[in-house]
Amino acid sequence: MIKKLFFLVSLIVFLGGKDFYELTQEVININKFSQDQTSAQALIRASQKKEALMKKIITSIVDGEIAPFETLNQSINELENALSSTMQNPYSTAINSLILQELKSKKALVECAQTLSKRNHFFTTHLQVKGEIEQTIKAITEENPISTKGLKPQEAKEVEEKQQELEITLESYVEILNFLKSRIDLLLPKSIWSSFDLGVILDKTVKLLPEKIQYPAVVKLIFSVVIFLAFFFVRHLIARILLKSISLFSKFLESKIVQEQIKEQIATPILWLILLISFNLSLDILVYPNPVSPKLKMWVNACFILSLTWLIILLFKGYGTAILGGLAQRNNSFRREVINLLLKVTYFFIVVIAILVLLKNFGFNVSALIASLGIGGLAVAFAVKDVLANFFASVVLLFDNSFNQGDWIVCGDVEGTVVEIGLRRTTVRTFDNAMLFVPNSLLANGSVRNWNRRKRGRRIRFQVGLTYSSTPEQIKACIRDIQLMLLHHPQIAKADDEKQPLSHYELDLKSSIISLDDLLGYKSNLFVVLDEFAGSSINILVYCFSKTTNWGEWLDVRQDVMLKIMEILDKHNLSFAFPSQSLYIEKMPNQA
Repeated sequence: MIKKLFFLVSLIVFLGGKDFYELTQEVININKFSQDQTSAQALIRASQKKEALMKKIITSIVDGEIAPFETLNQSINELENALSSTMQNPYSTAINSLILQELKSKKALVECAQTLSKRNHFFTTHLQVKGEIEQTIKAITEENPISTKGLKPQEAKEVEEKQQELEITLESYVEILNFLKSRIDLLLPKSIWSSFDLGVILDKTVKLLPEKIQYPAVVKLIFSVVIFLAFFFVRHLIARILLKSISLFSKFLESKIVQEQIKEQIATPILWLILLISFNLSLDILVYPNPVSPKLKMWVNACFILSLTWLIILLFKGYGTAILGGLAQRNNSFRREVINLLLKVTYFFIVVIAILVLLKNFGFNVSALIASLGIGGLAVAFAVKDVLANFFASVVLLFDNSFNQGDWIVCGDVEGTVVEIGLRRTTVRTFDNAMLFVPNSLLANGSVRNWNRRKRGRRIRFQVGLTYSSTPEQIKACIRDIQLMLLHHPQIAKADDEKQPLSHYELDLKSSIISLDDLLGYKSNLFVVLDEFAGSSINILVYCFSKTTNWGEWLDVRQDVMLKIMEILDKHNLSFAFPSQSLYIEKMPNQA
C-alpha cells in the first residue's frame, strides 16, 4: 500500500502540471540539498538557482500553466479511506498520515496558484492576492504531529525521517508563498486599479501636502469626509442607475403606473444602503490600518441588515406578487387561496431569517438559542402561558391586520370602537361609553366583524306590506317604479359607479389573485322583488346599499328612500297593510 502511494505521488509530480509541479519539486530538492551542505559557495549557488526557480514559478502562474489535480484528489481520498480502516497497524497509520499531510499541503499550494492565475485580470487588487496567499500559508503551517509511540525502533526511525522530509517540503511551500507575497506586482497586470492600495495612496497623498500638515491622520480624515460626501451627493444618481437596471427585469408588468409605484417604494431602502456603504468605507479609511471597533461595526452591520431586509420585502411584495398573480391568471389549476397563503408565509420567513441574522450579528449563538428555547422555554411557557398567548396573539393581530385603532368591531359580546391594541389586551370603547379591556387571545381566536372595512355600501333592507286588495298589475307597476327610483337615486350604490383609485400598487397586483371588491368593501346589489304572502299583507322586499357608510348619512338616505316609496304607492292607489284579523260568522243566533 505504501509503495503504491509513493508511486502515485511520483506520478503526480511527473505528469500533473509539468512546469509548475517540476519547479516546486526542484525548490524542495534544493532545500534538501542545502541541509547537508557546509560549503558557502555551494549554498550561494543553491540560493541563486532557487531564486531563478521562484521567478519561473511566477511566470507559470501568470501564464496559467497549472494542470488540474484530479490524480491528487484521488490519492487523498484513498489515503483517507485507508486511515479510516481498522485494519491499519500503527506504522502504516503514521506513514499514511504523513503522506496525507504532504498531499493536502500540495493541494492547498496548487489551489492557491490556480486562484492567483484566474485572478490575473484588470480588477484584481493587491489586497485580494495578499489575502489568498496568507490564507494558504495558514492552512499549510497547521501542525499535526505524528506519534511514534508503540513502534519498533526501525519503524520509528523511518517515521522520523519521513517527518523531517515533510517539514522540508512544507517549509519549501511556505518559502514559495512568501516569495509570491513579496512579488505581488509581478502577479498582476499593470493597471491603475490593480495598484490600488490604501496605504500607498495615503503615503503618496501625504507627500503632496505641505510639510506643515504632512500628518497621516489629517489625510485619512480628508479622504474619509470626501468619500462620504461624494456618495452622499451622488446617491440619487446611483439609485436611479440601480432602479433603471431593475426596471429592465420588470417588463412582464403590463401597467407602467405599477412599475413606477414599485420603483418609488424601493428607492428609499436603496438610498439608505448607499449611505451605509459610504459610511462603512469612510470608517475603514479613517481608522486604517487598525480595524474598526467591533461594537461600532456591529451596529453598522445591524443597520445594513435591516435596510437590506426592507428592500427584499418591498421587492417581493412588488415583483413577487406580480409574478404569482400572473401565474394564477394564466393557469386556472393554481388556487388563489394557496398563492395568497404562500405570499404571507414568505413574508414571515423573510422576517424570521432577518431576526436570526441580527441575533448572530449581535453575538448570540443562534443554534444554542433555538435549542434552549425548546428546553428551558418549556417551563416558562407553562408558568406564563396566558401572558404568552396574549402576547403572541397581539403579534398575530398586527400582522393579520384584522382591525385598526378607531375601527368599529363586533366579537361575541364585545362591540365598540377600538381604542388601542396593546401587547396583552385591546381596549374597546362601547357605544354606551363604557371601556372594555379584551384579552388579545380572545380577538385572535374569535370571529371579528369589522364594520369599518367598507369603501362604499351600507345595506338598506326592509319590506313594504301591501293590502290583499292590491291587483297584480298595481304590484308590478309599483315594483318597477321603486326599482327605477333606486337606480336613479344619487345616494344609492350601483355596479357602474366610479371607484376610488387604488392607494397602493400591491392591491393592483393582487387583482388577479383575490376579489378586490370584496377585499376593499364595495357593495352595489339592488333588488326589488315580491317576497311573500304574509298573514295580513303582500310583502315587497327592498334590498340595496347606500353609497355612504357613515351612520348619520345612511339614516338620511334610508329616510329619503322610504318617503319616495310612499309617494309611489300613493301614485298607484296602493295602501299599506297593517296587522288585522277578519271574523267570519257562519250563522246568526236566533233573536228573541
